[in-house]
Amino acid sequence: MNTEVIRDNDYCFACGELNPMGLHLKFSQEGERLRASCRPGVHHQGYEGIVHGGIIATILDDVMSNLVARLTGETTVTAELKVRLRRPAKVEQALVAEAEMVEHRDRLYQARATVRAEASGEVIAEGESRMVKVPAGRL
Repeated sequence: MNTEVIRDNDYCFACGELNPMGLHLKFSQEGERLRASCRPGVHHQGYEGIVHGGIIATILDDVMSNLVARLTGETTVTAELKVRLRRPAKVEQALVAEAEMVEHRDRLYQARATVRAEASGEVIAEGESRMVKVPAGRL
């Protein structure tokens, strides 16, 4: 990753360890796939006891963008994010997201990801994203 363009100060809402309200995603890479796990809390809910759909979208977005960064070393921004929410996730439920690269052309990267309930394997949501490489000094 180009550290002149973007710096990680560990306060990222999705994966930053220092963000007290964050998701604290934990990553593990298996070949060309990236997994992220978390347990959203009560401060991540929409309706009582249900994780807000925007939080689920954030998990999808972050696992896909981290996948691209790890596989390519490039800094990207999300240009398009499609999310299909399949069923609600409960607050304090362990979730696992998995992402894979779909396509890379020039400055454009495409990935897809799924969020599942860790215990049952049920699909919570699916997502696709298009990310654009950020030229050095443009962010």
